[in-house]
Amino acid sequence: MTLLNPHRPEWVRWIPAVILSIIILGVVLFALIAGPRIAAGPGPAQEGQVTDLNWSVFTDDGLQFIESARTPRIDLSSPPVDAVEIGLPADGSLTVGPHQTGLDYRLVLIATDAEPNGALFTTPQFTVNSSGGRLESVRVEERGAFTFRETFLAVSERAPDFGYTPPSSQQLAQAVTDARESGRPAVVRTDRGLDAGMGVVAETTCFGGGFCQLSFIVTPAVG
Repeated sequence: MTLLNPHRPEWVRWIPAVILSIIILGVVLFALIAGPRIAAGPGPAQEGQVTDLNWSVFTDDGLQFIESARTPRIDLSSPPVDAVEIGLPADGSLTVGPHQTGLDYRLVLIATDAEPNGALFTTPQFTVNSSGGRLESVRVEERGAFTFRETFLAVSERAPDFGYTPPSSQQLAQAVTDARESGRPAVVRTDRGLDAGMGVVAETTCFGGGFCQLSFIVTPAVG
């Protein structure tokens, strides 16, 4: 039988195995050293990144922590909420998101101290609005676009929690028709529900292409 490369030294045969062993060793070392750091997450907030009671602030340091942890928490339990104290402009708005990774935020809004209530939203983006030095509202966006039927289900699903009256599927279908005929988006808003201890309005914006986008507008119950 004819041998290929008959003059090749014997040790050359071991090169691929050695390289493979080095690669495997590198992967194992990375898993042992870097893996725990990745799994550990952002860690606890540092001084200036949250309030003394661990609520979010919207200063530069606070926003940095929000971006790393993706778990913003806003206390609406004692309105009026002083906008400047939590790093917001006295008059204006501040939008958080979309996150650079494309992941969602887990936004917690606490409504009152009297009983457990409020809401948890999973959202790609939210906007905090202030006026006259007070936090006026938090606008929370739902991810993606839906058909009007999917929108009806999404709005109806949260109605028992928030206490608003959802629009009918016919109203949403009409909004799509209106948007198509006018060439402009058509907006459908619910009444203001208070069952979560804060005001919540579901706002649906429908487009002529047949899809809608959903937002929730949250306001302190009083103040």
